[in-house]
Amino acid sequence: MGTCKYCGQDAGWFSRSHKECEEKHAQGLNDFSAVVSAYFTTRTSAANVQSSKNRLKIDAYLSDDDVCEIADAEIRRYTASIHRPFSPASMRLMDDFLNVVGVSFGKINSKGAVDEFTQKLMRGFMVEYFTDHLTLPVAHQRCEKVLSKFPMVQSNIEDAYLYVLNKAATNFIKNDTISDSDQQKIDDYVNYLQLPVNNLPVKYQNSQISRLGQVSILKNLQHGVFPSNGFTAPIMLGRGETIIWTYNGVTMYQEKTVKEYGGRRSGWSFRVMKGVTYHTGGTKIKPIEHTYMDNKGVGTLFITNKHLIFQGSMAAQKIPYSKMIGVTPYSDGIEVHRDGANVKRLTFQGFDSWFLMNVISQIANM
Repeated sequence: MGTCKYCGQDAGWFSRSHKECEEKHAQGLNDFSAVVSAYFTTRTSAANVQSSKNRLKIDAYLSDDDVCEIADAEIRRYTASIHRPFSPASMRLMDDFLNVVGVSFGKINSKGAVDEFTQKLMRGFMVEYFTDHLTLPVAHQRCEKVLSKFPMVQSNIEDAYLYVLNKAATNFIKNDTISDSDQQKIDDYVNYLQLPVNNLPVKYQNSQISRLGQVSILKNLQHGVFPSNGFTAPIMLGRGETIIWTYNGVTMYQEKTVKEYGGRRSGWSFRVMKGVTYHTGGTKIKPIEHTYMDNKGVGTLFITNKHLIFQGSMAAQKIPYSKMIGVTPYSDGIEVHRDGANVKRLTFQGFDSWFLMNVISQIANM
C-alpha cells in the first residue's frame, strides 16, 4: 500500500497521495501566497503571516519548502516594485517578515532573493551619493545598516558597489573624457570602499569601469605624466620604462610564408618492361609561396611608454614604438606593421583597440 505524502495515511496501491489532500495543499499554497503578497503591499500584518502559516501547516500540509518557494517569489516581486529614494520602512518590512515566517534566513535566501533586495537598497544609497543627495560616509553607513540585518558574502557586496560605479562611469565619460570634479568623485568612491578596480571580476572586465582608468591615464598622458608601476610583471623593463596598461588573454599571430614546390614535365615516356618506364626530357620545378597568420599562443600584452611587449607561453615579442610604421585597429585587436627588411606582420587579438591606439597617438606626439 502507498502512503499519502501529505496526511501520512494509506493512499491505496501505486498512489502517493489522496486527491482530497492534494486539493487542500493546492488551496493552501494559493492562500499563503495571497497572504504574503498582501503583507508586502502593506494590506495585512506580520502577525497574520505568522498565524496563517501555522494554520496552513496543519490544515493544508504546508511545508518549509513551500514557504520558501512562495517567499522567494514574493520577495522578488516586492524588490522589483520599490524605487529610490528608499525609506527605512522597506528594511523594516523585510526584517519583520523574516522574523515571523518561521524558516531560517539561509533557507529563505537559498536562491538569493534577499540578496537581490539588499543589493537594490545598497545601490540606491550609493546612487544618492553620486547625485549629491547623500555624503559618501552617510551612504556607506546606510549600506552597513542593511547588511547588519541581511548579511551577504563579500563578492555580492562588491558587486553592488561596482554596479553603481559602472553606472556612474557610463554617465560621467563624455567623448572619452571625464571632468576633474567627476574624476575626483569617482576616486573618492573607489578609495573609500577599497574597490578592486585593478583586479575586476570577469563580469566587469570589459565594462565602463575599465574605461574609467584608461580615460584617466590618457588625461595624464596629455600632460606628459605616465602612471607609476603599481604592480610587478614577469618582464624586464628598460631604464625609465613604465607599464601603462596590460591586457590578459591576448592571442598573437605572426605572418608566416611557406614554400611548396611544383613542376611540369616535358618529353615523353615509354615502357621498357613490366613495372619499368623510361622518361626522356626534363621537369621544370618552381616554388609556390603561401602566406598565412600563424597562431603563436595566448599571453599578456604589456603597453609601456617605450614598447609593446607580448609575453606568452609559446612566444614573446618586443616592439619599439620607433620601429612601427603603421598600426591597423580592429574591433578586437590590432595589426602592427614594422620597419626593416624581412619583418613579419604581427596581429594581437583579444581586446578593444581604442585605448591602445590613443596611447600610441599620445606617445607619438610627445
